Amino acid sequence: MLENKLKINLLGEAWKLKQVVFFDALLHTFDEVATKMKQPLNKVLIDPFFYHYLNNKTIQSIDDLQGNCFEGLINSPKNQIEIWYKNKKVQKLKINDLKEELLLFPLYKTIIQKTNLQLEKGIYIEQKEIGLIGSFEIYTDNFSIDDLEFQLLQTNEQTILEKLIYKNQVLVCKKKDSLLTFQNCFEI
Repeated sequence: MLENKLKINLLGEAWKLKQVVFFDALLHTFDEVATKMKQPLNKVLIDPFFYHYLNNKTIQSIDDLQGNCFEGLINSPKNQIEIWYKNKKVQKLKINDLKEELLLFPLYKTIIQKTNLQLEKGIYIEQKEIGLIGSFEIYTDNFSIDDLEFQLLQTNEQTILEKLIYKNQVLVCKKKDSLLTFQNCFEI
């Protein structure tokens, strides 16, 4: 008997923007380490040696920093969404397939949230990566594409697949295998 596993793979390029949230005591420690490294804080946050000098068990890398985050699969020629059920590929599509505006009836349940990313004062980390952006799995007795909801975030520059929801349950990423291609830290 085959497992009743629904698996969705997101392949292509991803974009992430995180506004880092600091607590006063932690900010003071970060500033001390940045001063020892003779660089501003927004430059050392993306330096791996910063976390070595920080010597904090709970913050080992940039991924351990707390903050508000926007992230997802970018609508580019390289993006691909694979839907597998019972170890068979059921569907293969692209983000453009999700937002067909010229169709009389939508093929997929898609929610598009339009936003104008106006950044508040703070320190931001921007990253781009390529590869397997996420593999999402859930066990279900029967699969229907109508129960799958795609949440897209539309900004001025790009469209991002932000969330996958199946039967009103947000799917959680089980595996990721990607390569970081761009990283930047800036302050507003």
